[in-house]
Amino acid sequence: MKDWGTRTVATAVTTAAVMAGVGGLVPVHAQTHWLDGLVDGCPDLYVLGMQGTTESSPGAPVKVDTGMLSNIMGPMLDQARELGASVDRAYVPYPGSFGGLTPGGSRSYVESVTEGEENLSLAAKKVLEQCPSAKLAVVGFSQGAHAASNFLRSVGKGTGAVPAGSVAAGALFGAPTRSPGSGLFPGTSQSDPSPVPGTTGETVKALSSVAFTAPEGGGIGPVADLTTDYGTLSGRVSSWCQTGDLACDAPANAPIVRAVVNVAGQVEVGGDPFVAVATVGRALASTAFTTAVEVVNEDIAAPRNALEAVSIQPKKTISQRLAEASDPRATPPTGQEVTAALMKVGLIGLNAAVTVAKKVLTPETIAAVAAVGLANPAAAFGVLAARTVGVLPELVPPATSQRLVRQAFQVVQNEVKANRDAFDLVAMTTVRNVAAEHGSYGSVPATASGQAPTRFVASWLAAAAADLDAAASSASSTSTTTSKTVTSTTPVPTTTAIRPTSTTETTSSTPSQTVTSTTAAPATTTTRVVETGPTVLEQGGVSAAALN
Repeated sequence: MKDWGTRTVATAVTTAAVMAGVGGLVPVHAQTHWLDGLVDGCPDLYVLGMQGTTESSPGAPVKVDTGMLSNIMGPMLDQARELGASVDRAYVPYPGSFGGLTPGGSRSYVESVTEGEENLSLAAKKVLEQCPSAKLAVVGFSQGAHAASNFLRSVGKGTGAVPAGSVAAGALFGAPTRSPGSGLFPGTSQSDPSPVPGTTGETVKALSSVAFTAPEGGGIGPVADLTTDYGTLSGRVSSWCQTGDLACDAPANAPIVRAVVNVAGQVEVGGDPFVAVATVGRALASTAFTTAVEVVNEDIAAPRNALEAVSIQPKKTISQRLAEASDPRATPPTGQEVTAALMKVGLIGLNAAVTVAKKVLTPETIAAVAAVGLANPAAAFGVLAARTVGVLPELVPPATSQRLVRQAFQVVQNEVKANRDAFDLVAMTTVRNVAAEHGSYGSVPATASGQAPTRFVASWLAAAAADLDAAASSASSTSTTTSKTVTSTTPVPTTTAIRPTSTTETTSSTPSQTVTSTTAAPATTTTRVVETGPTVLEQGGVSAAALN
């Protein structure tokens, strides 16, 4: 058992070094000068990338293709040019650290993910402010996928930094937020992406068919961050997970591993062992306190607050409570909950003390103590102690003791059952190559044509941009055609009046107006006045003889 415990902690720490496992809590206010160089022009699709642990930093360049996501961005730009689509991309800088477990930074994973999510929100708003008609796509790997997942989930639920209608697609690789057994497109049974709303989706529909089997495990991130769907974005957010990648394929029945990683994610080191000890101590103290309050309030029953009636009735396993309590964003116990726990423990203790007093401080005991007390205080104390020890079995009757023993063994049995995957040698062997599996998204086949996940996502985003470009062109063409179409209708004149050859004054009346005309015409000509309501048209050169 001791050997297993060492292996479990080692596996969890290894996983922490590879990806991490905790969501953000601490507000971080980073410099945002990088936003100034984010937008060069306004494309149809703007892709924001969140790099993995150690692949980013607060001062990382936003337009340089590096890290795992470069396997997406480069091919995407090339394919978009071939399709005649307009695409741009940028990498959102953030610490990308995991305390002292990663080189180059001492920031805890908690702070790192928080800053990543905040910076992603700032970048998304910046792009849309400068390019209102553009659509966004978000891709993330490992720790970056954690921040991207939280961002996409809030947007899909309508509580994000930008409207859901502004996001065309999302792709996550090795996300610690993946729900156990989740499919490729969480919240759906799809194996292919949905078209971007407002487009025909013809280019997206023409992509190679995906043939990628999702594993049964789940992300090793906090329970609160595990995501089953992305709201209105479901079907357009993919979550790629390779079997054996402990970041997203952690054993479903090993909450103690999650608790270890959660605590590790709160550690700040920076080369200072005292800082490491202090932060670990704070994390463990907070976890233990929260767990203890919940156990006392929810799992320990004590009718009438009597010690002899105490029983253990766990509603959750201890390891599950530890896993939940170790999430730094877990809601701490309220003052009322803490008071209730203290009152329960205090009343049980008080009742026990009263029982001791009643059984020990009898007239006989007092007389015995008084008989030897003055002459030999030590002997008097011995008498009192002997009587107290004799009373203790009555505090917890044999029946109660046996019940507590059985329940205690049941608690242990439940712990083993809850963490059975951690004890399973087969399950342990599936994570032996966690680092290799975590970095395999650019090499393993994911489609019928043999495309790797990164290459498929590159094709998908280029196709989405092409569909957006086609939709924009179609809308522009329709608008131009409409503006050039003009319809005009003119009444035809039907009333004619003839003027004599001499100078005359003719008055014509119509329902709409009266027209008075005085004309001195030559003797050889006449003028025909055509009346069309309010308009009078004159035509000359008509022979008088012809009119007679």
